[in-house]
Amino acid sequence: MSDGYTYTTISTDPGEPGRIGVSFYLDSRAWITLSGHENGRPHLSISLGEVSAGISPAPGPATAEDARIARDLASKAADYAAAVEQLAAGNGPSTAAA
Repeated sequence: MSDGYTYTTISTDPGEPGRIGVSFYLDSRAWITLSGHENGRPHLSISLGEVSAGISPAPGPATAEDARIARDLASKAADYAAAVEQLAAGNGPSTAAA
């Protein structure tokens, strides 16, 4: 049995725009792919089951701001990977209280 799952929330307040959130709790069934880079339209996809999310630069020629955003995403993903690796090694906050 898998422990991974996704959920979507839709929130609205009177007079305010709606907000949609998608959360992924990934397991071995997750697919993380990069496509389109060979034709100048890079597209990062994250999928689990029937739910997916995609990330691409804004339409049009890529800009320095697009590159900055992509680097920020990569930096946060590296920080996330390091935090998960630390937890997997038993060195995280949940083990400090034990």
